[in-house]
Amino acid sequence: MSTSSKENTLEIFEDIKKNLTRGVKDRKHAFHTPVISNVDAEGGIDSRVVVLRKFDPTNLILNFHTDFRSPKVFNLQKNNKSLFVFYDHKLKIQLRIKTTSSINNQNERAREMWDKTRLFSRKCYLTLKDPSSVTEFPEDGIPEHLTGKEPSLEESEQGYKNFTVVENKIDEIDWLYLEISGHRRLRLKFINNEPKYDWLIP
Repeated sequence: MSTSSKENTLEIFEDIKKNLTRGVKDRKHAFHTPVISNVDAEGGIDSRVVVLRKFDPTNLILNFHTDFRSPKVFNLQKNNKSLFVFYDHKLKIQLRIKTTSSINNQNERAREMWDKTRLFSRKCYLTLKDPSSVTEFPEDGIPEHLTGKEPSLEESEQGYKNFTVVENKIDEIDWLYLEISGHRRLRLKFINNEPKYDWLIP
């Protein structure tokens, strides 16, 4: 990003969308694996790294996939406010994105993404035990006969009931650009998908 671009709100917004789009497609891009945080069952903050599976630049939605049995699904159903953090040390850009999450399980949206999911990835949803459940010894919960192997297409379908697409509607973006000559910080609040810009002190 050029010196002039880091102070042009429209260019910053376009650059954000460009990098989120790249984060979906390019596994090596730093935005491919953001951290998402939400409120847990005890009222604390729970955070984890997820894989960015889709970005809709028109409707401003970020998607990731998870297991319906995961505690974060219940917690997001109870409190749908969430926060993504992206950071790229090469670009010197941090994004903190406030979102409102919705759960898609065994519906048209989930089916669409499931049909595009590779067999090896589908295996993650075949665990015999629920994610985050206590186990007596170290294990991943995958049936032993699938160790190091892909399931068959028919066998993989048993995991569909657990496959969940979490859609996260962007409410606000806090953009931070780190530069030795002077940091810049911009807040984008969205009303009907249109941004309202406020410069902030970094």
